[in-house]
Amino acid sequence: MTVIKEKFPSVSDPSRYEDLSFRFTMTSSSGMKASFITYGARIETLYVPDRDGNMADVMLGMKGLDEYLRDGGNHGAVVGRSANRIKNATFTIDGIEYHVTKNDGENNLHGGSPAYQNIFWNGEILTKDETDNYIEASGIAGIPEADGEAVMFNCVSRDGDCGFPGNIDTTVIYAWLVDGTLLILYRAETDKATVFAPTHHAYFNLGGHNSGSVETDIIMVNSDRVTLKDETNCNCEQYRDVEGTDFDLRSGAFISQLTTSDEPQMVMSRGIDQNYCINGYNGSYNFAACLTEPDSGRVMEVYTDLPGIQLYAGNHLGGNDQKGDIPYKPYDAICLEAQMYPNSINIPEFESPVIRPGEVRYHACGYKFSCV
Repeated sequence: MTVIKEKFPSVSDPSRYEDLSFRFTMTSSSGMKASFITYGARIETLYVPDRDGNMADVMLGMKGLDEYLRDGGNHGAVVGRSANRIKNATFTIDGIEYHVTKNDGENNLHGGSPAYQNIFWNGEILTKDETDNYIEASGIAGIPEADGEAVMFNCVSRDGDCGFPGNIDTTVIYAWLVDGTLLILYRAETDKATVFAPTHHAYFNLGGHNSGSVETDIIMVNSDRVTLKDETNCNCEQYRDVEGTDFDLRSGAFISQLTTSDEPQMVMSRGIDQNYCINGYNGSYNFAACLTEPDSGRVMEVYTDLPGIQLYAGNHLGGNDQKGDIPYKPYDAICLEAQMYPNSINIPEFESPVIRPGEVRYHACGYKFSCV
């Protein structure tokens, strides 16, 4: 399995980003194919087979670079350095109070700008051996070996970017694994204590990116409880057991249960936009969720070492910049975002997102594809 690198130019100004904007296409030994772009270290396309072997692109996205540059939905992007919301855009590390960009009312959302999702990363191709060495170095137990060459993106977020402390050197590796998983492996180092809480903002529609609503898809989540949000949509210090509520996805449910519920937490967000606490979290590569599209038979399992997974049903999808001819609408996709708990920097009870000098921090999320 090899990776192909090519230019990914702006249509409106082809020479403007010619030294920055590239596409990498990576095909698995079984024929699954994914492409990635340096802007936002994004997944651009993701082709996987249905039960009859027919390929479809299951990743929502934009028409081209110009559209990605103005994309406010972070389609297919690596998000951070702090994903989700930070209450009042303020936190304290080692007695020093930091004030970061307010871009979601009084809160900080996804780090602000510039952040991982709206900068150009450096990209290169890794050999299978190099990829396996990174997986081993991560120390995250349970990740299978690589299927071949991989794509590695790197960036440095500077001290003071959006108010965050520290120069944080971040690497993201995309690799097909031998079991049919698309792995996302994060690595970071810093020169000052700071927040490292990335996620991936992939919008999935297992029927195909332009096939319409996912509300008849079946979602199962390995979680007994969710964290609750306050009136600003930001995590507070409260949990809720899912038993007896529309949040209960342990045995699987149609996504429509999450888009039509009268549960106040869902009404607030026009549908599901909630952090689930993954059962059995211990820092190893654990099962988090499973998505099934009954018509095609496509199945996607999610694995991660992170403690939480955000479910978001594309509640605010729309616009005319999407790839293909049919505009996306609310509930045309679902995001399954492995993450630290939102606002964990301000809630000592939660797993800490702080990374310190001398530490190398890894996180992983894997999307494993199969059919039924």
